[in-house]
Amino acid sequence: MTFKVTPEISELAGFFAADGSMQKAHISFWGDIDLDKHFYDNRLKSLFLNSFKFNINPHEKPSNSVYGFYICNREIIRFFNEALGFPFGKKTYSLKVPDIIYSSEDEEILCAFLRGFFAGDGCLNFDKRYAQDQQILKIIHTYPRIQIKTVSRVIAYQISNLLNKLHISNFVSKKLSRKDNEADSYMIQVSGKKRLEKWHKKIGFANTSHLLKYKIFKKYGFVPPSTSFTERVRLYEGKMDIWSFYPVRACSLAWIGRQKNG
Repeated sequence: MTFKVTPEISELAGFFAADGSMQKAHISFWGDIDLDKHFYDNRLKSLFLNSFKFNINPHEKPSNSVYGFYICNREIIRFFNEALGFPFGKKTYSLKVPDIIYSSEDEEILCAFLRGFFAGDGCLNFDKRYAQDQQILKIIHTYPRIQIKTVSRVIAYQISNLLNKLHISNFVSKKLSRKDNEADSYMIQVSGKKRLEKWHKKIGFANTSHLLKYKIFKKYGFVPPSTSFTERVRLYEGKMDIWSFYPVRACSLAWIGRQKNG
């Protein structure tokens, strides 16, 4: 095989680690039917075409509310298995960063893997700030948190180590399962505006759904929770009133704040 690990392949490896599965006969990728569709149709399609000269054809699976595709190409399956070291079958609890990527000294390779993993298994949330004196900050969502959740302890701390290597402060927390049939989980978290900017500058957001949240934050200074992809597009384009996601009291406080600021 003549493939080598490029930033594009590293990003694919990250996304596969987060959201893919592989059997001997096929690889499959399935994401959210609403939030991930644009990412699959554009970014993921481009990555496979540039890396393997292979054209994917994502499609909806309405019965499961997912969007994705299967790949039956033997060379691609072999590469993911042999070159990257991903196992056939379940990988949830044994998941780790491929050795060839984890040991790389190329920051572009490391950033690409993190970008891909976050595209599949990460979330960008914005919280209220209850300790602040300004009442409006207790209502709108202004404080950014980049979060990645996994049940693999190994990859949780590997991702933390990669972020440390990139000088992006983070911490890992463990959540004990309350059910016998569920495993403990680990959350890697990067919090605050300065760290968000560092993440955006070094790693970036491959999934448009996450990128739109970031752009809305830069435009308005806060981001309403639980928005659909279409709503995020309309908010960013200024075609939807961002205050429509908040109670009348929030709008009143915002108006008062604007009056005080002239």
